[in-house]
Order: sequence, then C-alpha cells, then structure tokens
Amino acid sequence: MEREYKKVTLTEFNGLPSDVAINSISQYISSRSKADFLSEVPEIIKSRKTSLERQIYSTYKAASYYVNLAKDKFELINNRNELTPHGELLLKMRSSFFSLSKKEVEFYFCRLLEADFHLFITHCLFIRLEKKYSLKNTIRDQIDFINEFLEIKHFNFTSSSLSNYNVVRSYWVQSLNVVDVKGNIRKNFIEIIKNQPKFSILFDELKKLFSIFEKENFKMKKTYLLRKQKFHDIYRSYVSTNVSDQGFVNLYDIKKGLRISPENFQKLLIEFYESEKKTFHIFFDNTVNSIDRNERFFIRNRPVIKIKIKQQ
Repeated sequence: MEREYKKVTLTEFNGLPSDVAINSISQYISSRSKADFLSEVPEIIKSRKTSLERQIYSTYKAASYYVNLAKDKFELINNRNELTPHGELLLKMRSSFFSLSKKEVEFYFCRLLEADFHLFITHCLFIRLEKKYSLKNTIRDQIDFINEFLEIKHFNFTSSSLSNYNVVRSYWVQSLNVVDVKGNIRKNFIEIIKNQPKFSILFDELKKLFSIFEKENFKMKKTYLLRKQKFHDIYRSYVSTNVSDQGFVNLYDIKKGLRISPENFQKLLIEFYESEKKTFHIFFDNTVNSIDRNERFFIRNRPVIKIKIKQQ
C-alpha cells in the first residue's frame, strides 16, 4: 500500500495528508509516550506555529472528517467503533485502492441518499441548471430554493457555508460520475432511486418543486442570456465592419438590433454591465461626433451613449 501511495501525487487523494506529513508525525509520535503525546495535542492544535504542528493539525482535521463521515453520516461504524452491517458490507466489496467498482459506486450513492438526500439531489439539479443557463454561481438561488421550497429551517445557510458543503458534494458527484455532460443525473442512478420506494417518492416531489422553482425564477434569466448573447453579436458586427468609433459603438444601434423598448434596453444595459464587467473591460462614452438628440442611457447615474468592450 505504501509503495502504491507514493506512485501518485497528493492532488489525487482529496483530503488525505501527504506521505511527508505522515512520516514526520510518525517520527514525532514514536519519540514520545502515548500519554505525553495526547496531553500535547490540544496545545499543538491551538498553536500551529511550526511546520510540524500545522501537519499534525491538518492530519487531525482530516482524520476527524473521515471518522465523522464513517460514523455519523454513512453509519459504517457504531459508537463502540465497531463495524456496522453497512461497514461489513463495504469491507466485503472493497476492490482497487484507486478506483471504485460498480457495486461500490452504488453503495456510496445509496449512503449519500440516506445521509443527504434533499441537498445532494438539489446540488445535482443545480449542476444541470447552471449548464442549461450558462451560469457560474447559483449559491443564492440554491439558498432560496432550500428555504422557500424545501423549507429546511434547522440549519441557517449562508453562501459560504453552503459553498463549503457543495465542494464536498461536488467531489462525490465527480467521483461517482453521477451526472452526464449536460448535468443530467445518469439513468443508472435514477434507477437506484426509483427502485427504493422511499427515495422514489422523495425524488418525484423534489423534481416537481424544482420545476416550479425554475419556471418562476429562470424564465427572465433565459431571456437575459439570449439578449446578452445578441448584444455581444451586434457589438462585434459593428466593430468588425469598422462602423465603430475606435471600438465604441452607439447604444441606440445595439438597441435597434435587439428590437426592444428604451425602458427594457436600459434594464438590460445595467444587468449586462454588472454581470459582464467581471469578464470584460467595459467602457462608456457620452460624446458624439455630431448632434445626437437621442436620450442618454444611464450606468450608475452617469449618462452614456456609446460602449466599448475589451477582453480582460
């Protein structure tokens, strides 16, 4: 096992300490009695000043995570640290250290359903939603769905806390290959859900709620995404045909191409600027080469008539 461990880099073992850290800690422990080491641990965890202390702390955290996962979440170990029936079943089907067999994948997926059904499946559904609408961050939307539709009130979710939990859920999704390239839950996992009446009912209820949530909250997003893409296309067409003024394009020309009212274009322009400024350098100008009697649009209370977009 040790030789196999050293063949690959640490990044391939998510959450596991490096062999360097393990060897350092092992040497430190072997130089002390068990009683002395246990008495030192609280101060080491609190201090974390030296490299060794930080290694001990990170290893302690990793071990605590896996013990909690095995004991409290997956119920593989009981309170006496003995294998439960689930733990014994997993031990019997254990195969390669580096890859999961089909039976192991099904086993872990079932344990995830038991421990985290609503939030794990919700996370999978939002993966599809992000791909469908080309979204990068739906944490606020997830919190809204959890609070309003699932009515899970026992945990006060924040963006950061849900993000941290979703990092772990994402690893499970990737490790088990739960979703396809479009973000849909694969058929073999749907079959596992459907073959268990309890989960089948919960899944149907969850998908129904999620469908309502999507229709109520993402119709406008879809309209915006289509208009945003057309906005970019019209801008590029003016720049490529040298109709622009040093990269600046008249906003009324873009509005004309979009065929929307000034009021809707003003709303689109604000949303476009706030969302795209993270990806592009966006410049506005209020000067024209000739008399222009068109009313100005406004970005952060500043009148504008032309726009220039550059890749960051």
